Amino acid sequence: MLHQFTVRQKLLGGFSLLILLLCAVVLIAYNKLQTIQNNITEIKEDRYPKIVLSQRIALNLLYISRGVRDGVLARDPQKVEQQIRNVEILRANNRADLDKMEPMLSTPEGRALFAKIRAAQDSQRPLFEPLYGLMRSHQTDAARDMLENQFAPTNNAFISALLSLRDRQQSRLDKSMQKAMDSSQQAVAILLGTALASLLLAMAVALIISNLITSPLRRSADLVHQIKQGDLSGLSEPIPPARDEAMLIARDIQEMREGLRQMVQSIQDNAHQVSDSARALSGMAQQVANGAQTQAEATTSAAASIEQLTVSINQVADNSSEASEQAQAAGQLANRGGHEVLESVGKIRFVTTSVDETARQMNSLTKEVQQIGNIVTVIRDVADQTNLLALNAAIEAARAGETGRGFAVVADEVRKLAERTTTSAQEITKMIGSIQQGVGQVVNSMGQSLDCVEGVSGTAEQASNSMREIETSADTIMRTIHSITGALTEQRSTSLSLAQDMEKVSRMAEENNATVQELATTSSQLNALSANLQSVATRFRL
Repeated sequence: MLHQFTVRQKLLGGFSLLILLLCAVVLIAYNKLQTIQNNITEIKEDRYPKIVLSQRIALNLLYISRGVRDGVLARDPQKVEQQIRNVEILRANNRADLDKMEPMLSTPEGRALFAKIRAAQDSQRPLFEPLYGLMRSHQTDAARDMLENQFAPTNNAFISALLSLRDRQQSRLDKSMQKAMDSSQQAVAILLGTALASLLLAMAVALIISNLITSPLRRSADLVHQIKQGDLSGLSEPIPPARDEAMLIARDIQEMREGLRQMVQSIQDNAHQVSDSARALSGMAQQVANGAQTQAEATTSAAASIEQLTVSINQVADNSSEASEQAQAAGQLANRGGHEVLESVGKIRFVTTSVDETARQMNSLTKEVQQIGNIVTVIRDVADQTNLLALNAAIEAARAGETGRGFAVVADEVRKLAERTTTSAQEITKMIGSIQQGVGQVVNSMGQSLDCVEGVSGTAEQASNSMREIETSADTIMRTIHSITGALTEQRSTSLSLAQDMEKVSRMAEENNATVQELATTSSQLNALSANLQSVATRFRL
């Protein structure tokens, strides 16, 4: 139930409870202090003033009694008048004090005692004038008799009534003092008890709130420590639905561990796939290297054949020139010319065979170039797959935040290698296209050369069959020899062009071989990066 409150609400609730307890303590203390204050006020403004007035009136009565006695005994009239004035002053003071005391009495008992005081005062009041007359006339005996028999009893009754009121007020004062002391002791006891109970309750509330806050935080700290050590295993403890921030943090950390576990598992799987792809790419690169080596050898062989063809064409051209020079003596050298024509036919057949062999090699070269194109297509597909895997790894690393930064760097390196591999594959594709175009041109040129050679061969056979007619057809032979010379010149140019094209093919084969070597190096680096990524991922225990 308490988990449905936030940490702020728990703290506010705990502090509110403490504030309420403090307010209760303050109210109780204020109530008791108010009671003590009322008792003190009652003592100060009611009990004590009445006692003081009673005591002062009684003391004045004693002074009056002594003044009357001194006046009775005095012989000097001035002293008698002085005593009378003093007595009147004291009487006036007593009347003022009694008038002041009367409104202060509120209880029936107090008013009854005050009535006795008033009665004693009234019974004493008529005695003063006769007593003053006796004192002024110096009737000492009569005055003494009146003093002892009339004045002294009334004065004593007056004092006795005052003392009764004073004793009652003193008793009430003592009760008020005792009540104030009891209230003070009760206040101290209640304050101490309430403070102790508040302290114990505050400690209990503090322990409960701290346990509610620190318990999920402690579990979260242990879980974070496990994640720090690379331990992503273990089952998540069920956390009930709550609004407590500490429990929300614990739930989020458990979800983060589960997400990290899935991400690391995905990284390990991707690393294995990248490693397998790198090994496959390395094998394909080796196959491409072997094909490039075969292509280079075939190109070298074709270049040698073309060189031989060029030499043969040059020889035929030389022979044709020589035949042209000796055409004028064809009549005399018919037999010798027949042998030379037969020799030319054999050489032309040799050239035909060489050109045909070269054409077959070129066709084989075209097929091998097509195989290289297929391999390059596979390399491009592997590079695209690697780039896609690197992109997925980068996305997962970005989701991981600070923890996946190392994975993002590895994924970026893998992506760069994949892009570089794609670029190399595109360059190889362009080179293969150029090679195929050059080979097509060579094949076309060789076809033309083959047609020309076959034409020359037919002409030579006709010359062999018509050798007997050479003597009569010298002019025709001259024109035929000139035609052969032009065809051989064209064949020489075609042969030179074919040699240059084969040289280009050879250079392209070398560049292709270098590219394949670079591709093999790239696949090795990709394999090493995959191994490094696997070693980083194996740091975590799933």
